[in-house]
Amino acid sequence: MIDTILSVLGEGWGWTLLRGTAMTLLISVLGMALGIVIGIAGASIRTSGIRPLRVLVSTYTTLVRSIPELLIIYLLFFGTVQAVADLADVLGWQEAMTGWFPALIGILAIGLISGSYGVEVFRGALAAIPTGQIEAARAIGMNGRQRLFRVVIPQMFWYALPGTNNVWQTALKDTALISLVGLVELMRAAVLGAAATREPLALYVMAGALYFIVGVGSQALFVMAERHFGRGMRGH
Repeated sequence: MIDTILSVLGEGWGWTLLRGTAMTLLISVLGMALGIVIGIAGASIRTSGIRPLRVLVSTYTTLVRSIPELLIIYLLFFGTVQAVADLADVLGWQEAMTGWFPALIGILAIGLISGSYGVEVFRGALAAIPTGQIEAARAIGMNGRQRLFRVVIPQMFWYALPGTNNVWQTALKDTALISLVGLVELMRAAVLGAAATREPLALYVMAGALYFIVGVGSQALFVMAERHFGRGMRGH
């Protein structure tokens, strides 16, 4: 196995896998960022929004979590590809369409999927903030903006970190599904390498090792973030 892996690396597929890893990270980070925005907005609406908006957010989270991730990707891709292709023809952006459209679909899909889970993560984080602290902040004269940025947001992010970590790990693995619409991320790079070298086991072992490294590394970052943002908050 080691000789086979070295042979595959010698053919240049190691760099292809690393480029695929970079694309996986790009899609995951941007998609997760979108999901966090959706999650915080949805949690705020679920907590204190007007009823029609609460129903809309609840419908969104239930719908997205009930549909397989691959189907969501297919619906987004095939539901928009013709319109985007026509627009690209008019604007002369065919090359950009071919290169970046799958990536944009991936970011949107990961954002919608992670956001549907993020709503509940951040709603739970908001609910975990002791109401006495907010009342105390109001009592000492803090206005709404000060209460938000000094009391609510710091604690919300700390309480949300463990759940956000779980959503991130899922989003990271969901990027492999986007390869089915033409995006050359880590899994797609491994598939291409396996077909070219006829050494699928070696390519998939290397891909698995890279997923493991990214997963463990991001896990460590979340642990560090939890320790950093949790200073002075233990025992609440």
